[in-house]
Amino acid sequence: MSPPVEQAPTPAPPPAGRPDFTAEQRHQVVAAAAALLRDAVAYGHAALGDGLGELRDRPVAGAFVSLKRGGHLRSCCGLLVGSVPLGRALEHAAARTAWDDHRFPPVSPEELPYLDLEVWILHGPERVEAKGEDRLGAITLGKHGVQVQRGDAHGLFLPGVATDNGWDARRLLDQVCVKAGLPPTAWRDDDTALLTFEGEALHGPVVAEGAPRPSARSRVCTPSDLPGFVDFCRGNLSALLTGATPSYYHYGAPDGNLSGVVLTLQRPDTTEVRPFMQVSVRPGLPLQSTLFALTQTAAQYFVQQGLRLGTLGSVPMGVTLLHDPMMHGTVADPQLAGFDPSRRALLVLERNKSGLVYDPEKAPEKVLEEAARQAHVTHPKAAAVYSLDVISSVQPVKVSTAPRALRGPAARPAAVAGSFYDADPAALSAAVDRLLEGERKEETWRAALVPHAGLKFSGRVAADVLKRIKIPKHVIVLGPKHTALGVDWAVAPHQTWELPGLSVASDFVMARQLSQAIPGLEMDAAAHQREHAVEVELPLLAKLAPETKVVGIALGHGDLASCKRFAEGLANFVRGCPEPPLLLISSDMNHFAADAENRRLDALALEALEAGDPERLYETVTENHISMCGVLPAVIVLETLRLLGGARKAERVGYATTADVTGDTSRVVGYAGMLFA
Repeated sequence: MSPPVEQAPTPAPPPAGRPDFTAEQRHQVVAAAAALLRDAVAYGHAALGDGLGELRDRPVAGAFVSLKRGGHLRSCCGLLVGSVPLGRALEHAAARTAWDDHRFPPVSPEELPYLDLEVWILHGPERVEAKGEDRLGAITLGKHGVQVQRGDAHGLFLPGVATDNGWDARRLLDQVCVKAGLPPTAWRDDDTALLTFEGEALHGPVVAEGAPRPSARSRVCTPSDLPGFVDFCRGNLSALLTGATPSYYHYGAPDGNLSGVVLTLQRPDTTEVRPFMQVSVRPGLPLQSTLFALTQTAAQYFVQQGLRLGTLGSVPMGVTLLHDPMMHGTVADPQLAGFDPSRRALLVLERNKSGLVYDPEKAPEKVLEEAARQAHVTHPKAAAVYSLDVISSVQPVKVSTAPRALRGPAARPAAVAGSFYDADPAALSAAVDRLLEGERKEETWRAALVPHAGLKFSGRVAADVLKRIKIPKHVIVLGPKHTALGVDWAVAPHQTWELPGLSVASDFVMARQLSQAIPGLEMDAAAHQREHAVEVELPLLAKLAPETKVVGIALGHGDLASCKRFAEGLANFVRGCPEPPLLLISSDMNHFAADAENRRLDALALEALEAGDPERLYETVTENHISMCGVLPAVIVLETLRLLGGARKAERVGYATTADVTGDTSRVVGYAGMLFA
């Protein structure tokens, strides 16, 4: 866990030493923290009263209150200072844990019985005076927590974090720097302050077994308010579609913040229900202005679809209001206790995708299954599950915000001409000719790694790789998806790629076959609309092999398991090809470190690439925070080669950084070229 940190309150009490609590005192502290947390959740504030007796004023270095559900962190906040009374530290930590952890929604009263409490009492803060690598020797794993600070950036890990995650001291310091928003190796710098501290963890329930269940949190409005809101939306939709003046506020109706709003409309003359939704589990949404914004979106939809207004009074319309989010783990490890489908909806969030389902007739497990389907979940471990208290004028309610694959035009227009390469056809042709100067060897290679920055930065490395290859009839370029557009895994559905002065053929049939062979891969033009990872390679491929067809794949979020599933489908596809396609990894290496550090990090990744080991590459890049944008394409290609018999040979062709062009070594990007037999 990596909780927020507060500055010291004043005035400070005497110096804090090791608490040395007795067993009875430990029980007192846990009970007091649990009571404070329950009060903070219920009333928005917490006061200790006489619950701790003489322990109230005992000086400590700080305290944190941590909540977990089924092993999933729910919230954790506190403070680390030189000295503070225990009572004040617990009050502060409990209140912030209940409401102020920016990573999570406020804790709901209804989830308190399902949460496990961990109270950390801190002592012994010491500034590490050692420099550079010698700072590693100041840390004893399992004993010390760490805090780093540089300017306004700071990050903290409690003493149990390293052992819980199996980290060594170096990994602990790298990770706490990342938490602070600093480079992973910032702990070695003299201008980064490093602090160690110790702590004792006390455990217990938030709500004791047999104790009364906390009451549900009050809503912004009641079910009796819904008909008025439906009429408000209906009237505004009519006004927006006829040019009349809408009503921006529903006078006499309640207003306030809530977690989500859904407006549903049935399309005229059909049974199709169109939902419009906004959700914010933190910080929340203003009810009435959100309803108006959704009505505006609905009016735009009517116009875009060419739908006639008709008689809006007969168009079924519904309003659903969502309050009081609770967390229920992940799709891979759901914690559904306390979820009642008759009065709560289930929300699944995976990055920029979400699925919401309110269906009182279904069992909790079936609601989760449907919500995950609506969210198009591809990585269940990364898909968070929430429930929200519902009042709705309709049921069931099903909403998906997952992008839908778009067919797009037959010819994909150039997106980065004029920025990543020359927009003038003659200038582009001349630039490519210069990059390809020198001997060309047409050798047989199964795969290759090439960079995709601007041609003036990385074109020489890419050209040196491609000149070595006997390019077959088909090239499959796998690159990262740098934009949020489109689906997560997208194969380009186009027939041609347009470039200044020329076009490069794609293969629509092969793209469709790939989407059928690989789970989760969809034919989507939106994901490729502004993507440069495939496009930057095309001028070189067009010059070297003008008859070759290039199929582009853009890859967004993923993990090692999903890469292996992708590779299994790709390997099966390649086995069925009369002539194996060239698998081209389009990837830059580490981004935006100083030149020496960038080269050190890239060397680690390149060693894993040369070993042909996909798992080693994935772990090396993730554990060392190497910002290699095409790590997933590289892992997929290495795993595909392994399934096809293994990469028996890997040859590094070239390496460069932006400093080789600009001369500026302070902040560079690395570029590598590699061949795989």
